[in-house]
Amino acid sequence: MKKIISIIIATYNAEKTLKRCLSSIIAQKNDQLELLIIDGGSVDRTMDIVKDASQSIDVIVSEPDKGLYDAWNKALRLATGEWIMFLGADDYLLEGAIDEYWNYLKTHTWEGVDIITAQSQLIDGQGKYLRILGNPYNIKEFRRYMKISHGSTLHNRTLFDELGDFNLSFKICADYEFLLRKNLNAGYIETPTIAMQIGGMSNTIIGLWESFQVKRYRRSIPLPLNVYYLIKGIIGYYMRKARVVN
Repeated sequence: MKKIISIIIATYNAEKTLKRCLSSIIAQKNDQLELLIIDGGSVDRTMDIVKDASQSIDVIVSEPDKGLYDAWNKALRLATGEWIMFLGADDYLLEGAIDEYWNYLKTHTWEGVDIITAQSQLIDGQGKYLRILGNPYNIKEFRRYMKISHGSTLHNRTLFDELGDFNLSFKICADYEFLLRKNLNAGYIETPTIAMQIGGMSNTIIGLWESFQVKRYRRSIPLPLNVYYLIKGIIGYYMRKARVVN
């Protein structure tokens, strides 16, 4: 039976945070929501945690893969939802998050809508609240920065039929490259729906470099401006490392 929302979690050695993530979903799960776990062949307790929650998980795959976006591409072939959400194993749904999505879908037209974005709460490794992330989608802004909160975004299934899979040439920013392929019709929920833990690869020098490469590949902004944002990002990274700025 087809579902309304499919939540996809790609895992690899995620034993430290996966239980928290799964518990947040299972507490809000209903017949219109499916949960898919695509594991890359973890060698820690990840699959034990998945097995403990298996009655609430609709699809479980565990096999070697080529990284996060390969796992997502696999999941897209198995998911039945009309809307697709990619949640990190170190992130989790906030209480009432699914109701926020249901209410939005009930009160807004779906026709022609590519994505529905929401906000997220940024937390540190100890779970301490830092700040709110996630602007409304704006194509001019988006061509310069990944300003939306991708983890709290619903993607219309038709978007993947139109644009294809994630590009495995990009290991960190393939989600950004995917969304740059089109001027999107986007909805916005001005409420945090997930907690997102800092520490991902997108917030590193390697991530900044790949973001630069994605914008160059998609020609989203002129090269001199792209170089400017790369340099600005690198300076900001080292200032944060030195605790000059938050």
